[in-house]
Amino acid sequence: MPLWMIYHPPTAFNSQATKTALAQAITKIYTAANLPPFYVNVLFVPIQPTSFFIGGIPRPSAPSPTAAPGPESSVPFIRITIQNIARTLPNEEIRDRFLGRIDETLKPFVQDMGYDCEYSVEETRRDLWKIDGLVPPMPGTEAEQLWTRENKSSKFEPEKGGLEKGNPWNGEKLEKL
Repeated sequence: MPLWMIYHPPTAFNSQATKTALAQAITKIYTAANLPPFYVNVLFVPIQPTSFFIGGIPRPSAPSPTAAPGPESSVPFIRITIQNIARTLPNEEIRDRFLGRIDETLKPFVQDMGYDCEYSVEETRRDLWKIDGLVPPMPGTEAEQLWTRENKSSKFEPEKGGLEKGNPWNGEKLEKL
């Protein structure tokens, strides 16, 4: 699952149409890599300027000499954290292509709006991830293709999901921890 947490002032992303368009553009990054669309989670988290500080200065806020030198404090700041679980970036070429797709996706919603922005990507362990109590099928398997077509999770035979019988990550009961 990719999880995008978009922290923003309430003045940014304030229409449902804008949020929907950005969430759909983000989803396309992942569906282009054959992930089921329902894997993609995008959360918009409005943060009041009185609680959003960059370099000790509220953002956005009235211009202040204490902010100089540095970015204009009146410009909204967008902070995005991205967690990737379903896939990892296996090499620098794919990493650079992925970051380029993020940049292209964000441009009309962030840079073109005049906002300052920072994002980071974290890859987490796949074996600590479940959806609806199920270990997700491995990439490209018959079960994952079914999840993609149906755009939802469903039970599957371990071998159809690339999971070995007896592997505790396939949803079978774990012995004492």
